[in-house]
Amino acid sequence: MSKATGSSNQRLQRARDFTGDRLTTFREVFLRHGLPGFVLALICLGIPGLPIVFAEGFEKGLASPQLYLISLALLFLALNGHAWLIDRRWDVSRLGWIAYLGALSFWEEWLFRLAIPHIVEGFGASFWVAATLSALAFAAAHYFTLRWKWQWCVGAFVGSLALSRQMELHDDLLLIAAMHWIATYLNTPRAPGQSAKGATQP
Repeated sequence: MSKATGSSNQRLQRARDFTGDRLTTFREVFLRHGLPGFVLALICLGIPGLPIVFAEGFEKGLASPQLYLISLALLFLALNGHAWLIDRRWDVSRLGWIAYLGALSFWEEWLFRLAIPHIVEGFGASFWVAATLSALAFAAAHYFTLRWKWQWCVGAFVGSLALSRQMELHDDLLLIAAMHWIATYLNTPRAPGQSAKGATQP
């Protein structure tokens, strides 16, 4: 999950502290949160046994590829439609932000809903212990990298547990990533540096 500036900057982020100042540009968000998480997700693919777990997350999508592709396209169009509706404007940067949130949601779901829980369960932990530890890591990542206020991190923790439960029920990485994508977009529909009017913030 990520953040936009303007009102979301004040709503989500803490004032300056030991973790730094508020993040106000996409570059800052990407370098502190998006890129490290993506690299960690790739590293997990190199751990023995995890590539199989990763592939199993796509089984339902591969069984009905047309349905999933159509659903992905419709969801992408719906989010872009909402982006236009809330401000009565749209540009390429908004498309890019929505696509970034989709990619972010995908790697976060792979990392926190499949990779980390699988590693923890490998040490004999139960599903809920693994899900709880992964949710704590998920919330901590938002606290330290995106500098979220503690109450929003609590929300991220609870949301993480809910998504873990959905993953347990459906065993479908693409479906859970789509849920995450919708929630992340609704929480931060504007790219860093854009106000509600679409004006660039200093």
